[in-house]
Amino acid sequence: MVPPAPHKRPVSACGKMFSFMMDNTHRVPIIKQVWTNDVELSEQPVAQDIPGAGPSREIFVDQDLAQQDKDEIILLLGKEVSRLSDFELESKYKDAVIANLQNEVANLSQKLSETATSRQSERVIPPKFQVLDEDDDAKQREIQSLKSQISALQQGYSQVLCQTLSERNSEITSLKNEGESLRRDNAVTSGMVSSLQKDVLVKEEQVQQLKQEVDQLKSENKEKEHRLEALSSRCSVLKEELKKEDTRKEQRETQEKELKLYKSQIHDMEKEMRKLREELKRSSAEQSLTSKTLREKSKVEEKLQEDSRRKLLQLQEMGNRENLIKVNLERAVGQLEHFRSQVIKATYGRVKPFQDKPVSDQQLIEKITQVTEDNINFQQKKWSLQKETQLSNSQQGEIAESIEKLKTCLASCQACMKTSCCSDDLKKEVDLLQHLQVSPPVSGLQKVALDTLRLSLSWLEETERLLRDVGIQLSGSDKGLSLYLKYLLDHYKKITSRTQELQLQFPFLSFQIRISSSQESQQSLLQEKLREHLAEKERLNEERLQQEEKLRARVKWLTEEKAALEESITQEKRRAKEALEEEQAKVQELENRITHQKKALEESISQEKNRVKEALEEEQTKVQELENRLTRQKEVLESSMAHEKRKAKEALETEKRKVQDLENHLTQQKECPPLPPRAIPSTPLVTDFQITESSIAYEKHKAKEAIEKEKKKEIDLKVQKEDMLNNKLNDALAMVEKTQKTKAAETIKVETLTVKLNETLAELETAKTKVIMMEERMQLQQHTVRALQEEQEAQKHSFEKEIMEYKEQIKQHSQTIVSLEERLQKVTEHHKKIEGEIATLKDNDPAQEGEAHPSPAAAPPVESRAKDTVCDRLIEDLLTAQKEILSQQEIIMKLRKNLNEAHSRMSDLRGELNEKQKVELEQNVALVQQQSSELNVLKEKMAQVTSLVEKKDKELEVLKQALRASQEKHKPQLHKEKDQKPRNTTQMCDISVQIEPIHTDIFLSSQEEQSFSDLGAKCKGSRHEEVIQRQKKALSELRARIKELEKASSSSHKDHTNEPFLDVKTLRLDKNVQKILDIQPDSPGVSRIEIRAPQNGLSSPGPILATEKLGKMDMAEALDLSEKLYMDMSTTLGSLMNIKDMSGHVSMKYLSPKERERVNQLRQRDLDLVFDKITQLKNRLERKEELLRGYEKDIEQLRQSKVSVQMYQSQVAKLEDDIYKEAEEKALLKEALERMEHRLHQEKRVNRAIRQQKVRGPCLEQSF
Repeated sequence: MVPPAPHKRPVSACGKMFSFMMDNTHRVPIIKQVWTNDVELSEQPVAQDIPGAGPSREIFVDQDLAQQDKDEIILLLGKEVSRLSDFELESKYKDAVIANLQNEVANLSQKLSETATSRQSERVIPPKFQVLDEDDDAKQREIQSLKSQISALQQGYSQVLCQTLSERNSEITSLKNEGESLRRDNAVTSGMVSSLQKDVLVKEEQVQQLKQEVDQLKSENKEKEHRLEALSSRCSVLKEELKKEDTRKEQRETQEKELKLYKSQIHDMEKEMRKLREELKRSSAEQSLTSKTLREKSKVEEKLQEDSRRKLLQLQEMGNRENLIKVNLERAVGQLEHFRSQVIKATYGRVKPFQDKPVSDQQLIEKITQVTEDNINFQQKKWSLQKETQLSNSQQGEIAESIEKLKTCLASCQACMKTSCCSDDLKKEVDLLQHLQVSPPVSGLQKVALDTLRLSLSWLEETERLLRDVGIQLSGSDKGLSLYLKYLLDHYKKITSRTQELQLQFPFLSFQIRISSSQESQQSLLQEKLREHLAEKERLNEERLQQEEKLRARVKWLTEEKAALEESITQEKRRAKEALEEEQAKVQELENRITHQKKALEESISQEKNRVKEALEEEQTKVQELENRLTRQKEVLESSMAHEKRKAKEALETEKRKVQDLENHLTQQKECPPLPPRAIPSTPLVTDFQITESSIAYEKHKAKEAIEKEKKKEIDLKVQKEDMLNNKLNDALAMVEKTQKTKAAETIKVETLTVKLNETLAELETAKTKVIMMEERMQLQQHTVRALQEEQEAQKHSFEKEIMEYKEQIKQHSQTIVSLEERLQKVTEHHKKIEGEIATLKDNDPAQEGEAHPSPAAAPPVESRAKDTVCDRLIEDLLTAQKEILSQQEIIMKLRKNLNEAHSRMSDLRGELNEKQKVELEQNVALVQQQSSELNVLKEKMAQVTSLVEKKDKELEVLKQALRASQEKHKPQLHKEKDQKPRNTTQMCDISVQIEPIHTDIFLSSQEEQSFSDLGAKCKGSRHEEVIQRQKKALSELRARIKELEKASSSSHKDHTNEPFLDVKTLRLDKNVQKILDIQPDSPGVSRIEIRAPQNGLSSPGPILATEKLGKMDMAEALDLSEKLYMDMSTTLGSLMNIKDMSGHVSMKYLSPKERERVNQLRQRDLDLVFDKITQLKNRLERKEELLRGYEKDIEQLRQSKVSVQMYQSQVAKLEDDIYKEAEEKALLKEALERMEHRLHQEKRVNRAIRQQKVRGPCLEQSF
């Protein structure tokens, strides 16, 4: 049994990270592997030695990956995971098969061993059995033959098994390798999935934030909608005007379309008439021919007659056809008129709308549009009515339930009042009624019932208190006001009998008579109060019955209204069905007309498609030009790479020389005697290669013993240094490749950014148009809002006046209440004084007072009577004041009811609005919702545009910083190279052009990125005028340079020895070339221009000729270089400006003067094209700036609208504060009333106590 190979986890699964990028051109996910483990860095050379191991795959995935691409990557990863699982299952299956095969091999080996043992046992057979088994010899022979065959088969089977096992082992190893590779891939995919999940989580968070913002905006929009619903009623008039204008425009468009159709029909008819005339001409020509043939040939008259008859028949048929065509035209006209009359009848009815004037097509179209709109409005009204009926049914059900609850509670209260009840029972019933939850229309009745019950409860409680104060104990069965009054009368009779007995017993009857008269007056007052209380109770019962009757009448009225509403709804449903059937017939007729319009639209769409195709072809040409430009850049980069390789080789040679110098130095040290360690000179070469002092001392001590070892070490060091240099070179090459890749990626990013900018600009233009439309609508709505606000202010003024009147009434009532309270206080004080006087009189002896002061004793009863009368008056005033308060509360309740009825009437009026007004309201609401949604979309787009612009700015800044760093790195290298080059002693002037590839690459990249940054600045609208002025100056300088070059070429043929003229030309060339380099990003960098000038002074003719030849050669070289520069500049300008007709790309070296003039004209034409293109770009930039200014103005207007909304909100808050203050004032007034009632109760208690004391006083005197 061979155990299966264990599936180990690859090392790369735990120590690697993966970054994802996406290529926009190929749309293929690319993964870049980033090493993060130190062990793997050390294991890289080991993988290089293995033949199967390859370099780490670099896979680039773009960071701003689209969601669809990520979904595709996830699907691919899922497929790969499923494929890996299949492979694992297959490997497990193969392991099982191998184990089975191994078991079979083991079984076979056991069988072979058993057969061998059997054979040995058979050999050791005793002779006894041999005699018996004579018959079995033949069988044994057969067995042996079979065994030989089995052994042969076993040998062949073993070979086959070995072969199969070797093959399967190889397959197993390959499968294991595949499994490991698949596991690695699985780890890679898991890393990708984790990173993608992180990205998805980040985007989900962004989506949640956006949802929150959207919810906030929705809430704001809802508030605005609630505010605009009040304004929508006034928007109908403005909408009608807008609709009229739209209908006029539509009528004009329909008239134009009809005119076009009629013109086309007229052209067709004219073509048919021309054909008919041509046929008539042909027939006339044939007739002339026949007449000629009749004159010429008299023999064939019959045949000609027959032919003429036939032709006449044909002419008749043609005439008949013409008549038929005319008849068909008349029929078509009649059908059209009939159709028009039917449409008029369907729209206007049997009665003509304008009896004097005929109905025009415009009026017909308007009527049809009105019919369609009425249909839509009717459906909307139907839907709203259904909703209202549902709401009214639900409200009526609630009201009925609440009324039934109230009835039950009132019935229980009535039963309690009819039966003899106490205050506790009545209190329970009042609490039950108070805690009943009733709908708002029934709550007013509940309050009135509560007030009445509370009054009766207060009377009951007062009577019970009186009985308790008097000393009458009540049993559980003794309940009810009538029993209480009986008890009081009995008590009164007892008191009167006692007073009579006391009068008979005691003298001084005059004084007692007076006291008894005062008591009688008090008792009479009590009786009167009891009678009044009974009358009030009866009055309250009557009022309660009246209120119940009113409730029943109101319920009946509500049921009748419900039935009427249901009937009206059924009638409206029938009408709606009839109107729908009529409108469906009309709509079918209109659909036929719409089909014709669709055909015209399809034709226009096909034309637009052709235009789009042409635009696509133009874009493809642009793409090809960009590809050509990229190929040129690649060539330049390759040349720069070759130059860098040469430099690297030179550096290698220099380092080799340094190594040889080191070797020589070491050999010299070896030959020299050993020096002490302090005397060793510290050379720079030793410091460069980091040879430590300890190693040098060790080499000095053992230099004589181990010279061969040192040589080997030196050889090893050389090899290591060479390896290090090779590694450095490889790193440098890798860095160069990376820079190339980054440059390519940056170019791709820049292209995508330009495309996105164009798209955003287009979106901004569309958004601006939408914003303008929205502003117009908002202005119209603002006008309507103002009108509504004025109406609301007028209503507010009226309501405020009413509220002020109510406030004045409440103030008057409060003043009366305060005055009554003051009177009560005075009365109470007066009662206290009287009680004090009575107490003093009781303390004094009655006999002494009777003897000494008989006359003044008569005065106090008179005063007490006056005081009693005053108290009675005050009590009457209090009762009247309470009645007034109750009446005023009833008035307030009635006013509230009137207000509620007015609100309900307003809502009914809103419901009873015309269908048109309702439709207009709903349309206004829909428009407002659309506008709010469009505003939200525009805000989101603006936010996206700003985020894109910020991202692009950041990317440009990063690119600029990278360029600056690269330039700073290259500067010291350039300075070193300049220092190393020897300076020529000869006098040189700058004329010969030398191109340096490193500077060109840096210059190209820097200028490209500067051009992109300039474009970004132009898009923002900053410093565009300076850029345009610079371009104009550069173009003028280019033209001057071309003219100077042409003059120089002509003067080179005429004057070869004019050296100062050449100097001036070269100086101009230098200036122009420098300015061209400042402008052009793709032109090769001009580093130096050198001229070899002749020495001053006289010389022989031989050297003069040589100098002249040299000057001619220099001039020719300079002209060639200038032509090359011009060609490069023209190609770059053409590629940048997308100019295809650049016809001046011809060298003037081997041309005749005429051809040169022609080429010069072509070049001037090319310059004019470039100038026109630049002016176009300038105009575009100005337009974009104007658009941006318009967008800024729109944003300012939106802000101002927000400010107005905030003002409205502040006004609403103020109104809410006023309402809250009024509620507080009402609560304060209620508290004052409650305090007054509490004081009244207290005063009643005091009066009762006084009366009890008065009653107890004579009893005590009688007992004495």
